[in-house]
Amino acid sequence: MTGPAGPVPHDAVVFDCDGTLVDTETSWDSAYRQLFDHYGVPLDPRARTRLVGLQLRELGHALAVLLGHPEPPETLARTVYELVCGGIGSGVAALPGAVELVTALHGTRPLAVATNTPAEIVAGYLDGIGLRAAFDVVVDCVSAGAPKPSPVPYLRACGALGVHPRRAVAVEDSANGVAAARVAGMYVIGVPSHPDVTLDADLRAATLLDPPVWQALGLPSPATVPA
Repeated sequence: MTGPAGPVPHDAVVFDCDGTLVDTETSWDSAYRQLFDHYGVPLDPRARTRLVGLQLRELGHALAVLLGHPEPPETLARTVYELVCGGIGSGVAALPGAVELVTALHGTRPLAVATNTPAEIVAGYLDGIGLRAAFDVVVDCVSAGAPKPSPVPYLRACGALGVHPRRAVAVEDSANGVAAARVAGMYVIGVPSHPDVTLDADLRAATLLDPPVWQALGLPSPATVPA
């Protein structure tokens, strides 16, 4: 399969985490609900969508605006992260195709995670779905030094894997993530976590189980993968 950038590269795959590998809606929605309820402010679903893919600083400022600035932005963001961390123990779910795709890729090429989510939350998510050991590298917004939509997280991940970005694939669910991967020079597979999110990706799919995703990565169709 080819995309606008030409043949799909196969040297490495770098995944986003939240909304790409892990269904974080339950933990994040619960955290936002608790926070907004605490301040007596309703959370508009459209406003919730705009929070997708934001890192700590951006998230804090967005929450401050939505809540009418009851606390400093950094306090609001940290409170949400603490609520999310507290909810990880109740269980997280892999998104459709995530376990199957990562398992099929594991051992065929280097794999990494590049995310705006802090490493301690990512570790809990990946442990929860049994995929932590499949990844050679995890780059979060702290270790990268700059969040998406900066390309730095993807550039750092590719550098740590020893692969040129143009020889790697990024798998993303958010506009910020797709923008970061594009600037890094990567081929981008976009699987939006919200139906009203439009991604400017080289390949777009509804889920990670879609056969074109597997074909693009040089894998047999998921229907033919042994159980």
